[in-house]
Amino acid sequence: MTYKNVLFDVDNTLIDSATIAANVLHKIIAEYGHDVSAATVRGLVGLPTDKILQHLNVNHIEEISQKFTVAIGTHKNELDFFAGIQPLLSELKSAGLNTGIVTSRTAAEVDSDLGAFPEITTSNIIVTADKTTEHKPSGAPLEYAVRQHHLVKAETIYVGDTIYDMQAAQNAQMAFASATWGALPTTDFSAATLRPQQPSDLLEMLTA
Repeated sequence: MTYKNVLFDVDNTLIDSATIAANVLHKIIAEYGHDVSAATVRGLVGLPTDKILQHLNVNHIEEISQKFTVAIGTHKNELDFFAGIQPLLSELKSAGLNTGIVTSRTAAEVDSDLGAFPEITTSNIIVTADKTTEHKPSGAPLEYAVRQHHLVKAETIYVGDTIYDMQAAQNAQMAFASATWGALPTTDFSAATLRPQQPSDLLEMLTA
């Protein structure tokens, strides 16, 4: 299949950030008296913050979410692209493919934390968590991207690192490629359309 549109998740797909996010959120949750390990939080990264807190049965969701947004912003200088991502994005563009992001981050988080990543913030397609009322694993964010940017689903593939990303693509009836380089090793991607091990593998698969 030849794809014309490649949509990416951001955290732990394009940038190496999930461990930082999990550790920060773990510490904030502990301040509210909840004993939840960083490893447990890491397994839920990929969902919007409020959904993670709901899953963990944590109270004060809005207050913790606001604290997390502020706290994670202090770590933005620690973020970096995974090796091979910048060449991947550049080569996809050179090959004439349309690229964009569909992320569980809010627009405010993208603006405040990702300024050092113009390859992300200047994407033709940017769908943040505040664009839809339903979020991954719902297919709503991907459906929104399709509607707003007049994409053909059969020509579009979503790239992500979590089971929630794959479920979102399945629910939107869209092809999915696993960002294996950023995923937890226990994640079952057997149902993925493509299973590249490294960004260079994905580039080869999409431009072959």
